[in-house]
Amino acid sequence: MANWERKSSYLLQEIVKFTTYVDCLKAAQAEKERFYASRAKGPDDLRSAHNTAAIQSTESSARLTREVELATA
Repeated sequence: MANWERKSSYLLQEIVKFTTYVDCLKAAQAEKERFYASRAKGPDDLRSAHNTAAIQSTESSARLTREVELATA
């Protein structure tokens, strides 16, 4: 039974790893789109877009951490 628990734990870690990777790719794509959209507007809009992407990335990481803690408890 312990082998199945280790396997389950490993698979959960892999799911979290790839989910985090996909979230980062989505955030990068959104940042890229915001960059090109705000390029003509000016530097203030670019800073705002960067801060928004950083906040979203942090929230996503916190959510995944909570999911892992709940699953391993």
